[in-house]
Amino acid sequence: MNSEQTGHDGTRTVTCVVFQAGGYQVAIDARYVQRIDSHCCQPRHVSVDTLLFDRPGDSSRWLTLRDAEGSWQLGIGSESRLEHLPVAQLHSLPPLITARTGMPALCGLMLEQQRLTLLLDGQRLSPSVLQP
Repeated sequence: MNSEQTGHDGTRTVTCVVFQAGGYQVAIDARYVQRIDSHCCQPRHVSVDTLLFDRPGDSSRWLTLRDAEGSWQLGIGSESRLEHLPVAQLHSLPPLITARTGMPALCGLMLEQQRLTLLLDGQRLSPSVLQP
């Protein structure tokens, strides 16, 4: 399933699950999110605040994703929504920043009307990165 689409006006977009975390708007390509629940139902789970910002967080929604070890859930503390983000406004991180960031899944940024969105690579998201 490819989440990239072309609108009637020729604008290419990517469908993403968008939510708030750590004071930022965050987006994950929707093709990596299997489902969204109001409760945790997987033995492997982690809060987005813990995974990205190394701090505890309260979770009211749970995104089910898959990694090499199988299904797991990412807890988010806000409502989520599907948005069609314009491909032309999505910017990959420069290699130097990618190499130095503490967020292995951070792959890009979007700036729209003075609002910064962190773009996460759903393939690189995993609770396993927290294990020593």
